[in-house]
Amino acid sequence: MTDICHAKGDSDNREPLSDSELWQQILDGNTAAWNILVRRYQTLVYTVANRAGLSLADVSDCFQQTWVLLHRNRNSIQDPSRLSAWLITTAKREALRLKRRSDRDMPMDSVSDPVDSADLADDALIRTERQAHLEAALEQLDLRCRRLMDLMFFADERLSYEDIAGQVGLSTNALGPARRRCLDRLRRILEKLGYLDARNGVDRTL
Repeated sequence: MTDICHAKGDSDNREPLSDSELWQQILDGNTAAWNILVRRYQTLVYTVANRAGLSLADVSDCFQQTWVLLHRNRNSIQDPSRLSAWLITTAKREALRLKRRSDRDMPMDSVSDPVDSADLADDALIRTERQAHLEAALEQLDLRCRRLMDLMFFADERLSYEDIAGQVGLSTNALGPARRRCLDRLRRILEKLGYLDARNGVDRTL
């Protein structure tokens, strides 16, 4: 995916666009920018809907309605740097509405369990939002850095330095410096996208 590169056909070497920059392009009528935003946060919206225990059809409805509402209210968004939080709040509200409608339409003896509030608790949704931010930033790393981050932090098995170095085509001695460069690049991307405060590294979702 190249969803965080400039939406107007710019080179992949350009800096990633923040949500606010993308939003301005959307307001200017750039359809490509809208598609980029949807790709950036589609997993986030789907996860919120799925946590509510909806049927597959209602998860799909919740997903679509959340994006419809964002587009419909695009001229009233006050802080586009908080689009991910807006999407979470709206998807949560739509999921609860659909859950209530579903239970109301079912016979009393087959009403499903109520939504577990823990599944839609604020702290759980914040973790989901942070994961979406991290995934968006990781997509902007070059292939070697992305592979290195996957192996060092997300691999199911704990690999030795020798194993990781071999898989990314580096010597063991070069792995440490490469890791630092990749983490520095990841932090700069997170800052550029507006997910970290560049002054002190504080996560802006807090």
